[in-house]
Amino acid sequence: MQSNTAINSQTKLSKELSAAVLLLLVALPLNIGVAIAAGVPAEIGLFSGFIGAVVTGGLSRCASLVSGPDAGIGALVAEMLHKHGIEALGPIVLIAGLLQLVIGFSKQARWFRAVSPAVVSGMLLGMGLLIIFSQFHIMLDDSPKDCGFANLIMIPQACIDGMNHTAAFLGVASILIAYGWSKLKLPIAKVLPPALVAIVTASVLAELLHLGVQKVQLPADLGITWLHSTPTYLKQFLDPAVWISAITLTFVVSAQTTITVKAMETASDGQERFNYDRELISQGAGNFLSGMICGLPIAGVLLRSSANRQSGAKTKIPNLVHGWLMLIAAILFPRLLEYIPTCALAAILVFIGVRMVAEIRKSIVDYPIEEKAILALTVIAVLATNLFTGVLIGLVTAIGKELYRLMHLKTTIEELPGRRATVLKLAGAATFAHIPHLLNLLESMEEGSELHVHLEDVTYLDHAVLQMFMEWEMEHREKLVIDWSTVGSGTAQQQNLKKGVNMPYIFGRKPHIVD
Repeated sequence: MQSNTAINSQTKLSKELSAAVLLLLVALPLNIGVAIAAGVPAEIGLFSGFIGAVVTGGLSRCASLVSGPDAGIGALVAEMLHKHGIEALGPIVLIAGLLQLVIGFSKQARWFRAVSPAVVSGMLLGMGLLIIFSQFHIMLDDSPKDCGFANLIMIPQACIDGMNHTAAFLGVASILIAYGWSKLKLPIAKVLPPALVAIVTASVLAELLHLGVQKVQLPADLGITWLHSTPTYLKQFLDPAVWISAITLTFVVSAQTTITVKAMETASDGQERFNYDRELISQGAGNFLSGMICGLPIAGVLLRSSANRQSGAKTKIPNLVHGWLMLIAAILFPRLLEYIPTCALAAILVFIGVRMVAEIRKSIVDYPIEEKAILALTVIAVLATNLFTGVLIGLVTAIGKELYRLMHLKTTIEELPGRRATVLKLAGAATFAHIPHLLNLLESMEEGSELHVHLEDVTYLDHAVLQMFMEWEMEHREKLVIDWSTVGSGTAQQQNLKKGVNMPYIFGRKPHIVD
């Protein structure tokens, strides 16, 4: 019995270590690629990935959740560094970590689940497009432009004037290799991730054929730059623009982590439930430490988390081990990483961006038309301005739509021929703001006719509206017909509405109602 137990334990440990190696193969090139895409040295991506795996992963209660620098957040960091400079990176990430800790300890993480799905999907879709458009330029050994639309518009010119044909060939080849490998049904295709196969192949080709392309550059000394050693770090904390960027980053990384954790819950078929506040605390701790070393922001990454889960990981071992292996690889084999062409890394990010956009498109097929409109507006705003402004425009639009829905009142009036009666149907929220319109409808009625008011589809009934009907009834004795027992019966608010109409009227009595 003990022998069987030992064998089972060894088998489980073997699976966990295999998952750790697979996770390393997925994360290592992506961390370097995200760092380069963000415009920071490649080693920063490795150190940030280590913190995401070991610190955030160690504190997390979700064993399959893998955190680290993400391609979409890399695009956001590139925007921020273009605006503030690289010296602001540490303060922005550190502030974001502190805000996440405050939100987590105050148990307010649920608010990130209350954001309109259209805005969140629009944010992710915009991030995916930002990745594609900006990394396409880097794939050509060209420089990315200021915003998403600029990158999109300048692609033809980059292909004509600014293109390194060798880099373009290697980049396109990397995308085709990654795509082809992802479609293979062979067992080895499940072990080696498409990104790794494409990057290794591109590196070998570049070296054997002596191709003139840019490659990853690592310093001889992989030292950590501590925040307090930067000369202007205190000044950054006093800049309101830095705080705005930090708040934007907090929203983005927290929303992305929440989405990833929710996806892990869904993948478990309801068998696992996670504390979102605890997960936000672990993310905050990681971002605080990453900010201290002027590192990249950390978030729960769906691609790596899914790969970790699919490889059979049941514990935190793969997450922790792959983090340490990444650090060891950076310290012991830095020269090996310098064989990687930057155009191949950019091409893989383009490939990931396309897959990201495709997945989001599948998830929004069943959205109602108004939600799709909010999503499209968010995406356009993200591409035209920046991620913060785009998400803000999406949030304001979503709030405006809800306010309209909550305050909108649909009125239908119909004359009943031969009965000297008028039917008035109300649907939605009847508030004091609608009284002028309702009075116009009442004044348009034929003199002496009865008024049959239907309130079955009312979601809210303002006492100012009740007073208006009461005053009309006082002027037109025995002409008002309302069945108060059916008020709100066509909505989910019937009980609340009944309590409201049972309250004393403003003038102290209910109107006389003829059934």
